[in-house]
Amino acid sequence: MLRHQHLIKYLFNRELSEMYISIGIKNLALSMAGIFVPLYLYLDMGYPLSKVFLFYMIYSLAMMVTCPFAAKFISKHGVKHGILTSMFGFIMQIILLSTLSFHNLFFLPALVGGMANSFYWISFHTDFAKFSDKKKRGQEVSLWFITAFLGILLGPILGSIIITYLGFVTLFIIVSLLLLLSAVPLFMSSEVHTKTTFLFKDIFKKSRLKETYVYIVMGFRVIIAQVALPIFIFLMLDKYLSLGAIASFAALGSIIIGYFVGKLSNNERREKTMLRYGSLFHSVGWFALLFLKTFVQLAFINIYLAMSYIFVDIPHHTAVYGKAKKSGNTTGYFVYREMMIAFGRFLGVLVLLVTGSLVVGFIIGGVGMATWFFI
Repeated sequence: MLRHQHLIKYLFNRELSEMYISIGIKNLALSMAGIFVPLYLYLDMGYPLSKVFLFYMIYSLAMMVTCPFAAKFISKHGVKHGILTSMFGFIMQIILLSTLSFHNLFFLPALVGGMANSFYWISFHTDFAKFSDKKKRGQEVSLWFITAFLGILLGPILGSIIITYLGFVTLFIIVSLLLLLSAVPLFMSSEVHTKTTFLFKDIFKKSRLKETYVYIVMGFRVIIAQVALPIFIFLMLDKYLSLGAIASFAALGSIIIGYFVGKLSNNERREKTMLRYGSLFHSVGWFALLFLKTFVQLAFINIYLAMSYIFVDIPHHTAVYGKAKKSGNTTGYFVYREMMIAFGRFLGVLVLLVTGSLVVGFIIGGVGMATWFFI
C-alpha cells in the first residue's frame, strides 16, 4: 500500500505530472516518425548513406552550438517557453522534411531539428532537476521513463502502419499536431525562470574529464541507435512494419524493467552497481548484432539492448540531476552535458561517414559502453 502511495505522490506532484504527460505525448509523436527519418532520407528521397550521415552530422553540430543560446533563452523567458519553442522547431523540421522533394535543402531540417532538440533537453532537464525530490529521485526518473516509453510503445507501430497505408506526409501532419498538444500540460502551472552562467573553459576542467568521457560515449551510442540501427534492421528485413514492431516490443520491455529499476534506485551504491553492470551487459548486445540474420534474432537483441540500457539510463539520470543541483548552476551544468553528448553524436556520425560501415559503429559503441564498467 505504501508503494502505491509513493506512486500517487509523484503523479500528483503538479509540476512533475505535467512533465510526465508532456513527454509521453511528445515521445509518442517523435517515435512515430523519428525511427523512420533515416529510412525516409535513404529510401524515399534516394539519398546515399553518406548524405544521410551528413544530415545527422549537421544535426549534431546544431545541437552543440545552440545549447548556450537555449540556456540564455530560458533564463529570460522560462523553461516552459523553451519547451514550447522546441515543439515549434520540431514541427518546422517535419515540414521541411516532408517538402524535401520540392526544395532539396536537406541541411535545413537538420539544423532546425538540432536546435529544437537542444532547446527541449536544456529546458526539460532544468525543470525536472528543480522539482524532483532528492530522496525519491530514482523512482521519479523511473516514472518519467515509463511514461516516455508508453509513448514509444505505440509510436513506432502506429507510424509504420500510417507510412505503409497513408504515406509519410500524413504521418508528418499527425506528428505535428501531437507535438503541439504535448506542450499544453506544461502551462497548467506557472512559468519557471532560472539564472545561468556558462563558461567554455569549464568543459576542460580536470575534475570533469571522466564525466566528459561518459557523455561523449553516451552521445555516440545515441546516434548509432538512432541512425545506424534502424537502417541495419530495415536492410535485413525490408519492412516498415517489422521495424515498427521490433521498436514497440523493445519499448514494452523497457517499461517493465524501468518499473523494477526505479524500485531498486534508492541508494547511491546500488545505482552505481546497476550502471556499471548494466553498461557491460548492454555492450554485449551491440556485438551480438554482427551475427544476426532473422526477424526473431533481431527482435530479441533489440529488446535486450533496450532493457539492458534501462539499468544504465535510470541510475545515470538520477546521478546527473544530483550533480546538477550540487553544482549551484543547474542550467549551466546541463549546457555542458548536452554539448558533450552532441559532440559524441557528431563523432558517431563521423565514424559512419568515414568508414561507410554500420558494423564499425556497433563495435565502437559496444566497446565504449563496456568501458563504463571501469569508471
